[in-house]
Amino acid sequence: MAFFDLAIILGVRTGHPVIHRRSMWHRGHTATIYGASARLEINSYTNADMLPDWETPKRFDQYRKRPGFFYQSLIREHGPIRWMTLTTSRIAYEDERTRLGMDYAEAILIIRRTMAHANGHPIEVTEVKAPANRYEIGYSAELADDTSAVFTPQELADGIALMI
Repeated sequence: MAFFDLAIILGVRTGHPVIHRRSMWHRGHTATIYGASARLEINSYTNADMLPDWETPKRFDQYRKRPGFFYQSLIREHGPIRWMTLTTSRIAYEDERTRLGMDYAEAILIIRRTMAHANGHPIEVTEVKAPANRYEIGYSAELADDTSAVFTPQELADGIALMI
């Protein structure tokens, strides 16, 4: 995601502090599909002002390394919240193909999930990129054994399941 686009989504000016958390998931040799390993990239961006004490090194490390703590802190500070999800695909760029182990002209799946205040103002945006031909998307409520079950806020926050 371009920094300019990110600033617009989060409602901040270019140069404003943003917390960026990045993960690369790679399923090893035991989970190969058509001879290629399954990888995905996750980037999360949050206006740093949304988190208390983010400038404290210990707290910053907790926010970066402990997703549950990170989201609980955001919800505690800014709840109630809602989630908005946009799923798109396109041909992968060269740098994305390299990171995700994709072939030329393969489509990339992009899932952008935005955590927002009840009024719709964005708090955090997460972008997941994965090879489109190696994953399926399912909404967690639809994948549940009991589709009439009432889900907790954390279960609803998990939202999307990517399956190999």
